[in-house]
Amino acid sequence: MSDFEGNEKKTGYSFDDFMEDEIREASVKVSLFPHRFMAHFFLIIAPVIFYVMFYGFFALLEATDMSQASNAVKLVLFLTLLFGVFIFLRNCGKEIVISGRGIVFRRYFFLYESVNVSEVSRCEVITGLTTSGRYHHETYSMAVIHYGDGKKISVEDNLYRGWNSLVRYMEMNGKVIRIDGRGFISKKLDDLLNK
Repeated sequence: MSDFEGNEKKTGYSFDDFMEDEIREASVKVSLFPHRFMAHFFLIIAPVIFYVMFYGFFALLEATDMSQASNAVKLVLFLTLLFGVFIFLRNCGKEIVISGRGIVFRRYFFLYESVNVSEVSRCEVITGLTTSGRYHHETYSMAVIHYGDGKKISVEDNLYRGWNSLVRYMEMNGKVIRIDGRGFISKKLDDLLNK
């Protein structure tokens, strides 16, 4: 009997076995894009640069009995700095590392949680989200991983590299729930156009 005939008669090996091997050997790292890191760093450095540049102006305001105006501007700069530090720690300090069936979530650079993929209850993939301003419009998707006792972590595809691999991994494990995040009007217009 030839090898071909022997292989043809083998049974018990399905696509699920390939998927199981892929899950076992999975290695995914989700971290912030480097160019997004620079934008977050600018949020911290901008108030400091502004304060240094206008230090003489603040001294002049205080010398002319306008210390309230000087203190108000300093307070705004300080609050902007605190907001920048928070956003920097929240977004830049977030990382997800997957190895086999183990997942490690990192938050704020130093808080780590290790879970097994079986502890993940679901992964909501929300598509069609938009952010816009006067000069900028961007469409993005978000993955929200629910695990443990009501805990969750979210990552966006426009901020984090490895997002697609994360969603693929969760899909292979049967955890993905797809949600249309578009607005009501967009959904209705698409329904009308598709009829």
